[in-house]
Amino acid sequence: MKASFKLFRIAGITIGIHYTWIFALIFFSWTLAQVYFPSGYTDWSTAVYWITGVIAALLIFVSVLLHELAHSLVANARGIPVHSITLFILGGVSNLEGEPQKPAAEFVMAIVGPVTSLALAAIFWGLSFLPADKTTPLAAILSYMAIINIYLGAFNLLPGFPMDGGRVLRSIIWGSTGNLTRATDIAGIVGQFFGWAFIGLGLFLMISVSLFTGLWLAFIGWFLNSSADASRKEVALRERLSHIKVRELMNPNTVTIEPETTVEEMVRNIFRKQHGRAVPVCHNGQLVGIATITDVKKVPQDKWAVTPVKQIMTSEPLYTVSPEENLNTAMMLIAKNDVNQVLISDQGKCGGLLSRADIIRLIQVNAELGLR
Repeated sequence: MKASFKLFRIAGITIGIHYTWIFALIFFSWTLAQVYFPSGYTDWSTAVYWITGVIAALLIFVSVLLHELAHSLVANARGIPVHSITLFILGGVSNLEGEPQKPAAEFVMAIVGPVTSLALAAIFWGLSFLPADKTTPLAAILSYMAIINIYLGAFNLLPGFPMDGGRVLRSIIWGSTGNLTRATDIAGIVGQFFGWAFIGLGLFLMISVSLFTGLWLAFIGWFLNSSADASRKEVALRERLSHIKVRELMNPNTVTIEPETTVEEMVRNIFRKQHGRAVPVCHNGQLVGIATITDVKKVPQDKWAVTPVKQIMTSEPLYTVSPEENLNTAMMLIAKNDVNQVLISDQGKCGGLLSRADIIRLIQVNAELGLR
């Protein structure tokens, strides 16, 4: 999930918020100011209820951030870069650049989040004994944060993927079977079970107890169910793509151009006739760059005839794969760098172009033909 607003960086990790976080902040602030604190502390003014509610709501997300930061720091230590953490309506998500390659690594990465939340609960619980007057806003916030962090830690330990507990379950099954796909399948099914259970309980609460509480719980259930299903499909797809070599999909007759080719010639002979959106740029058979329609748009049309491709092409960074690498590697490279295609480099020589559309087309054809 990409952040809508970037806030700051911690240990090289960008912290951001998604626009849905604003709705969650408003919801929690209103619930705390209008329901939770008034029910236990009857002598405060309206302003105190709201100030306390907003502070407590912000501290919830600070707790979530520390929870996710624990995941991210362990991932970095295990050699899996984390470029950002995004807070959104249902909590937070660490945006990892890869997945753990061993069950033990996933176990440690998953368990550290709930452990951090439970440790925070213990800290807040201990601090709640410091105020002599237990009816003050400070005492109320400390007690509430102890409770919410217990809930956060316990909820994330539920053994349903993609929650932390589900990842712990997957790592255990993965370690015992040696099969990541099977482990994801089982953990995903358990995650979908919990998702449907939350949806059912949410609907019951909407009818019999509280519309807002029930709706929120049902929404969480829907999110868990859809995330678990998507994770199962993603891992299955990665498994299938990992068995297909780039050379099996690459076009051996891919058209290339020289750096001295004009933009006008490239548009006329490549983009308009070949219907492609990018073309490898090669010199003496060696890969030197890539030119795309986006590059062409930067040049006024009346300059196309006198502008060589070498002036507009991308020469670095060049994202390349070899013919012997698998399609999963290529797809991860495309997704990681948010590009539409990667170049195929055969020991530095022009091997062609592999696009996101090529891989999607293969997936669709295999699905229509019932091929695995």
